[in-house]
Amino acid sequence: MPRYLCFFIAELSLAIPVEFVTEVSAVPPITRIPRPARHIEGLTDLRGRTIPVVDLRKRFGLVNPVTDQHTRMIVVLSGPSGQPVGFIVDAVGEILSVGEAEGAVSASVPWVAENLLAGALEIQGRQLLVPNLTKIVDL
Repeated sequence: MPRYLCFFIAELSLAIPVEFVTEVSAVPPITRIPRPARHIEGLTDLRGRTIPVVDLRKRFGLVNPVTDQHTRMIVVLSGPSGQPVGFIVDAVGEILSVGEAEGAVSASVPWVAENLLAGALEIQGRQLLVPNLTKIVDL
């Protein structure tokens, strides 16, 4: 049974397959880099390995990033080579399993570019958007 990590950006509920998630942590110190793409916060050190950090609020077109005690960084393996990337999200929820009676549904968010979403799921009566990890990380 497929399992997904649920997380939140503004009023959106999203989910990433757990096999792509390596860890969830508080947002670590981030080193700014000159002239990055708007959604790139910079680089951080993850146990001796430098990884890029993407603010998902900015990537989805929201202009007011929020940082509070619930803000987290989800480290995912993305792209063809499985490079780790940190995603800053508003909050992380639970791990949900998709049963046989649940599954893919269609959904769109007018202010999020369609190519940034791989689809949507309905789990336990909740609609969760599934981000396209390759497009989000497209640096």
